[in-house]
Amino acid sequence: MRPLALALLMLAGCNRDGGDMTGFGPSVTTAPPATDSTSVDTSTSTSTSSAEDSTASSSTSTSHSSSTTHSDGVPDLGTIPDGGDGPPPGCKGKVDFLFTISSAKTMEDQQDKLKASFPGFVATLESQFADFDYHILSTNTFGSWNLPWCEGCTDLCAQTPDFPCNASLEPCDSVQGAGVTFPRGDNATNQRCDLAIDRRYFASGQPDPAGAFQCIASLGTNGGAQVAEATVKALADDMNAPGGCNEGFLRPDALLVVVAIQDTFDQDSEGTAKDWKDALVDAKGGDADAVVLLVISSDVDDPDSLCGYTGTITEHELRTWTELMQPNSLFGSVCAKDYVSFFETAATMIQSQCDVFVPQ
Repeated sequence: MRPLALALLMLAGCNRDGGDMTGFGPSVTTAPPATDSTSVDTSTSTSTSSAEDSTASSSTSTSHSSSTTHSDGVPDLGTIPDGGDGPPPGCKGKVDFLFTISSAKTMEDQQDKLKASFPGFVATLESQFADFDYHILSTNTFGSWNLPWCEGCTDLCAQTPDFPCNASLEPCDSVQGAGVTFPRGDNATNQRCDLAIDRRYFASGQPDPAGAFQCIASLGTNGGAQVAEATVKALADDMNAPGGCNEGFLRPDALLVVVAIQDTFDQDSEGTAKDWKDALVDAKGGDADAVVLLVISSDVDDPDSLCGYTGTITEHELRTWTELMQPNSLFGSVCAKDYVSFFETAATMIQSQCDVFVPQ
């Protein structure tokens, strides 16, 4: 007899009061003692009609075949259905991180705080997941690579001396939403990042991941501030399809974590906060539980603001976006002295969400 069937029979013997057994449907009880192991109670099928006799005979035969009773008074339950493998065991540490970082002229300090907090963030996640399997992509929030004031330069650009005038470019370098591998401009990397795989993001196994992140996240301060629009474009089907700029980044069995950082309300991005929320959910096949949204932005609309409360009546669409993604989202002040505690909280959220994630 299979172990599950034996366990049910043992539970049946302990349930002679007829109480319900939660999780197994109707209660299982012992049968009344029988004088004959093949006897069947037919008192309810007696009839004077030959047609009814035939029906009763059929009923008796059916009852006998489906509820044969052993001489020890315990019903033979037959084959017990296999319970299966149960729910999927979460994302198993497989996470796709999409960073959309404003490259506006006011973002130098914020980019530095993000880069300083990254190693601890990754170390925390590595300690929580036995097999931390990640993709990390930083998007182009601007959509252009060349600097207008450096046009025509052949060696050095007078206004931006570190800008590589004669750089060898790729088509995706100038696509908004594409992964950044060659940040340019003031306070930028200004060189091609050394990524171990031939993609516009890096993955588990990348030598010196902290250094790789420093490179792709140093977007500089000569770009744009449309983090929401860049996020939507980075997750578009054609961007992630074979031949797309972000080919292979999104994995169907990975949790998606979006980190958006901008020191303004992002009133320049195309669409509304609801459009941005729908884009995140659509990217994961309609499963809102497959996405975590982390936003670091100005909090001047908050009376407890770290940036200084202004009492503005303008909608803070990045905050609205965060609220629409609740409970799988977190908002932090861009004016915090560092982002360490924010990412510590985020790591706990990611672990919890990974546990309930059901791969498509």
